[in-house]
Amino acid sequence: MKRIIILYAAIGGGHYRAADGVKKYIDSEYSGEYNVELVDGLQYVSKKMNNLVISSYVKMARHSPNTWSKIYKSGENGKFLSKLSSSFQKHYSKKLYNLFKDEDPALVISTHYFMTDEVTNLKKTGKTKAKLAVILTDYAPHKFWLFNSEYVDCYFVANNPMKFELSHYGIPEEKVFVTGIPVRPEFCQEYDKSKTLESLGLSQDKPTFLVFGGGQYGMSDSSLIFKGILDVRQDVQIIAIAGKSEKTQKTFEDLAKASNKKVAVLGFTDRVAELMYASDFVFSKPGGLTTTEILVSNKPFFIFSPVPGQEEENSAFLTNNGAGYRLWDLNKVTPLIEEFISDEFHINNMKAMQRHIAKPDSTKNIVEKTLEII
Repeated sequence: MKRIIILYAAIGGGHYRAADGVKKYIDSEYSGEYNVELVDGLQYVSKKMNNLVISSYVKMARHSPNTWSKIYKSGENGKFLSKLSSSFQKHYSKKLYNLFKDEDPALVISTHYFMTDEVTNLKKTGKTKAKLAVILTDYAPHKFWLFNSEYVDCYFVANNPMKFELSHYGIPEEKVFVTGIPVRPEFCQEYDKSKTLESLGLSQDKPTFLVFGGGQYGMSDSSLIFKGILDVRQDVQIIAIAGKSEKTQKTFEDLAKASNKKVAVLGFTDRVAELMYASDFVFSKPGGLTTTEILVSNKPFFIFSPVPGQEEENSAFLTNNGAGYRLWDLNKVTPLIEEFISDEFHINNMKAMQRHIAKPDSTKNIVEKTLEII
């Protein structure tokens, strides 16, 4: 039985969700044919480094976004950060080798550039002959993904502009496949909308707004969004997902108590696909995987508080293509919503562009192509 290792890094939830979606598809559609192992690669090589990287990213993104923006841009334009990253990865690739040496995998799938760099170092030094497939999990590429690209067998990207950009960076076109970002199977299902809303104490005859509380680390001003919807004059209702942030959940609950609108506040939940299906509009930061899930679900998308770097680029891609609406001033949300929800022309155009961009068969196409190469 051929062995496949899927590597991710838990810096944000998207890299894991992409990896998990691919594993679930292989396990479901190719049951018993492959031994698939899902590994948090950064946690595997160093728990201390994993905690340091995550905490540093969260602190910068939350309290000093300009610092993170400079780091992100320096990775695109400068050589110093590239050399620093490569030096770092060479050290940790030696630790990752323990995962490979007993039973060398036939295929490695990477959903994070840290892991990609470590595996290419192992290939470069002859410590593994595994094929390497890399899945870019945002809507614009970054040069971090392209270190040692000659040791990558194939890249999977979200859109055609990314393929052209990679070709300008010197990546052969035949190595780049425009498949979309992997989405978990539950987002391609249909649900009973009435039952979902009823289970939350909500009505079937009111516009339903789904609000995400700021991603895995609660990094946003989602309370302003929540309050802005509560102040809408139309009779609407809200599903608010606070995630793991107890502070965000309490804020939502306190604001809801002062309103006569119907509201369902949830903490961490595995019902996101079902809740998205039951909603009419979605408010979220534009993380790569969340964006993909919204596009596949085909829901009008209000974008707020993107982190500089990848999320800013995701936001630009969506707004440039008419597939999302960027909320720039979160203190002026209410009138924008009141106008938008009665503008059928705008709503229909946005949904049409989402259908044009979305690739609901992304996971299937990625898996089929990666299995071809082994």
